[in-house]
Amino acid sequence: MQWLGWIGNAFILIAVICLGRKWTVGWIFSVLGNIVWCWYAVTLNMYDILAVDGLCVIMAAYNWWSWRKGI
Repeated sequence: MQWLGWIGNAFILIAVICLGRKWTVGWIFSVLGNIVWCWYAVTLNMYDILAVDGLCVIMAAYNWWSWRKGI
């Protein structure tokens, strides 16, 4: 099950690279990465990580929506 964390990390790393280049697709990778981490946290009963990544999903989705609206 450790592979799930690596997939989440890969998505988040891609997100950081894309957002650094001001590519809106970075928000999608951010949402996906944090959803994967939420799934991983639920699988391992790590509710502290679930809380943080759940909030990160909401923030990334909101920021993506806000950024697209401004384009």
